[in-house]
Amino acid sequence: MHVLWFRRDLRLNDNEIVTLAAADKAEVLPCFIIDPWFYQQPDVGKARVRFLFESLENLDRNLKQRDSQLYLFEGNSVYILQRLTRELLQQGIRPRLFFNRDVQVEYGIERDNFVKLR
Repeated sequence: MHVLWFRRDLRLNDNEIVTLAAADKAEVLPCFIIDPWFYQQPDVGKARVRFLFESLENLDRNLKQRDSQLYLFEGNSVYILQRLTRELLQQGIRPRLFFNRDVQVEYGIERDNFVKLR
């Protein structure tokens, strides 16, 4: 199973990581993690939050057209990914994690580096 972790890029088409995750026909679990860090940023207001959730709804609709769905989680991204991986391993599933790198903010870069090392 592949865990496809969406973050900034919520497109299915022309998205390299989506193509890579689907390349070997393994089952794909598309997910988005609503990290509390997002809400703490000074440039995050009601309009940006609304846009995010509208974009997530659109992504979910597109996934449903492909017989899939978007799984939403809320909490610290690293903790959520660790918990998800642990739960899958307990079911005998060894997941591979796919995600686009975040190069825009220090928090994202540090988070991605930590996740890559696990």
